[in-house]
Amino acid sequence: MCKRKLGVGLAAGAILGFLISCSNPQATGIKTSDNTLRNELSAKSQNTVWTKDIEGERLNAKLNQFINIADKNLMSPQLVQSIKGVTAPVYPQIKELASLDTSSMNSILLNSVKEFCDALKDGTEGLSPYFDSEYFFNYVFFKNDLKEVWQTELKSGEKLFDRFVICSAFEGDELIQVPVRFYKGKEYIDLSIFLSYHVGYKINQIEIIRWGKLNGETEKQQ
Repeated sequence: MCKRKLGVGLAAGAILGFLISCSNPQATGIKTSDNTLRNELSAKSQNTVWTKDIEGERLNAKLNQFINIADKNLMSPQLVQSIKGVTAPVYPQIKELASLDTSSMNSILLNSVKEFCDALKDGTEGLSPYFDSEYFFNYVFFKNDLKEVWQTELKSGEKLFDRFVICSAFEGDELIQVPVRFYKGKEYIDLSIFLSYHVGYKINQIEIIRWGKLNGETEKQQ
């Protein structure tokens, strides 16, 4: 009776062991699809000839390795912005006239010149309020001189000039000289406006420097 029970127990144990081994592939050494892909990738990687990095040394080197800059002085967005703040801006200039930098001009002076130039664009009439009363005769001279050198018959509603550019001022003890270039199509004329301060900036005199055409054509000087 005991032998029969022992035989039944051994048979049950064998069946249970077989079932456990089937549920655990690793125990039986069966290869899964994951293991197969991993082995294939490893084999291909070992058999592949890889190229070297282009300029690998430079890409992996420190930024300051080839230039004499300390680590603490490496450029940063904040440092670049601060350099821009202290660097003086570069302004263009009109050849043989002056720089276009008006940043240092008194704002009242600049506005006074601009108002006069805006009025002159429409014509030479009605400009007397911009002149010093003591030099009113210079206003008359300027009108006549401009009419001789700038012989333009204006149509109804047509402006004398299209636009103008104010240049950097030359300030003396009593007089301030402001060069201005006026444009009309491809033609231009350069003026020097002399002003002094008497309860506001007033014009003493206007000189015609030169006039001509753009694109390198011959210029004329007064």
